[in-house]
Amino acid sequence: MRTKKQELISDSLKPLVSRIIKENREKYNYSLEDLAKALNYQKNRQTLHKYETGKLNIPYDILLQICNIFNIDTDSFKEVPLSKEEQQTIEKKIIKEYVTNLRKEKNLTPQNEKIINTYKNAAYEPQTNKSELYIKALDDSMMPVYLKNDKLYFQKQEDYKNGDDIIIAVKNNVLSVRRLYRYPKGIILQALNPKYPTINVNVISNDMILGKVVSIYREIK
Repeated sequence: MRTKKQELISDSLKPLVSRIIKENREKYNYSLEDLAKALNYQKNRQTLHKYETGKLNIPYDILLQICNIFNIDTDSFKEVPLSKEEQQTIEKKIIKEYVTNLRKEKNLTPQNEKIINTYKNAAYEPQTNKSELYIKALDDSMMPVYLKNDKLYFQKQEDYKNGDDIIIAVKNNVLSVRRLYRYPKGIILQALNPKYPTINVNVISNDMILGKVVSIYREIK
């Protein structure tokens, strides 16, 4: 299938990219066949040769995979003046490739990737040999237990009990922690700081709860 033009690097970037690919391939003693194999044969050696000699414009996705293989710093692309549109495209592709590598190397599930992409204060950081998600507390609603800017690591549970500190979307695109209490007609999501209102909910499913706080990281100043 033919690659769309907007998925290819520009002509202005092509000479620099061609040089970087060739220099790093030779630096690591890779043949074109070796590189094709490292890319799981998404592109054959003939096509890679055309990218390297500037006869074809390489797709951003393939370029960033090559950067990952050879540990190439993507800041190298800044040597060439780029349009604002291409700068934004590269930045988006770099983020996508970074998250994809996290999912492969650190067992980051598609569901966890979705959480990171959806909520602006959610992030990933390996705390053990298992994937760990955390939110950054953006307010003091759970003082004195959790402070603003604390990192709150959480994990999905099969069930949640009274008194669990759960991660839930209180506002659009932002995750918060609240203490969970169930009662016959619904649940209470309690903020420990009395300045913040207690939320009463008639119905809530476990799918709406993204996880339970399992650990905390706080910078001591």
